[in-house]
Amino acid sequence: MFIALDYAKFTILGGEQAMEQFSYLAVLGVIAICAIGVNFAFALKISQFWRTFLKVDLTILVIYVAWDVWAVSKGSWRFDPSQIIGIFIPGHLPIEELLFFILVPLMTVLCYLSLIRITGMNNHKKDSRDLL
Repeated sequence: MFIALDYAKFTILGGEQAMEQFSYLAVLGVIAICAIGVNFAFALKISQFWRTFLKVDLTILVIYVAWDVWAVSKGSWRFDPSQIIGIFIPGHLPIEELLFFILVPLMTVLCYLSLIRITGMNNHKKDSRDLL
């Protein structure tokens, strides 16, 4: 099944804007929906590792956002203005990019935990401090 966006015009606050500006947010929305679905489908206990995840993700977030700001300032990287909503964080990065660096690592961790749960690879580690 494929998800397609209809880029038809619609009205926001009295003005017309193309649906295309929500492309990046739509991709992030699909990732977020998948993360929520994986969490419930495999009965993962996210609440047990939120602090650890946030500490690690914040570290990664600082590094990647700094790299992104540098790449954008040098002209090596850019964001298509027609596919973002136009809200920027300092360094002229779209808010969608910040959300990307939060949601994608979260989805990666959830997929990893799900694979451990599915394969039973964690069964032999009774005394470990693993997340499951």
